[in-house]
Amino acid sequence: MPRPASHEPRREFALDLQVRDYELDQYGVVNNAVYLRYLEHGRHEFLRSLGIDPAAVARSGRALALSEIHVAYKRPLRSRGAFRVRLWVRFVGGARVSFGQAIETLPGGSAVLEAEAVAVFLDEQGRPLRVDPEHRRLFAPFVRAG
Repeated sequence: MPRPASHEPRREFALDLQVRDYELDQYGVVNNAVYLRYLEHGRHEFLRSLGIDPAAVARSGRALALSEIHVAYKRPLRSRGAFRVRLWVRFVGGARVSFGQAIETLPGGSAVLEAEAVAVFLDEQGRPLRVDPEHRRLFAPFVRAG
């Protein structure tokens, strides 16, 4: 179904962070698993910025659970390196939301990684739950391909 034309600028969320020494591996670069934490932290902060508290959702018995993540690593981060986690919404489906994410160095904006994370809304029994209209409205300004 084609999307209606919009004159609203599409936005993205950004969060600036710094590498901590305990996140490094034996080669002196950020361990590959730590990048997944950075991406998750970015998603949680994005949701909080929209007024969606992931902890409150969990306490309700419902969930926004990660079902897929695809990561393409470009270059490593090192001790005390500053970086930015960027996030936008690629699409909102029946029960799913796909987040485009990127990490880049600061300053300079060199690509560190690109990712796509797909999350599914689940009810109290762990079954898929349609994305409600209010969440669709909150996500809409951040929807863009790529």
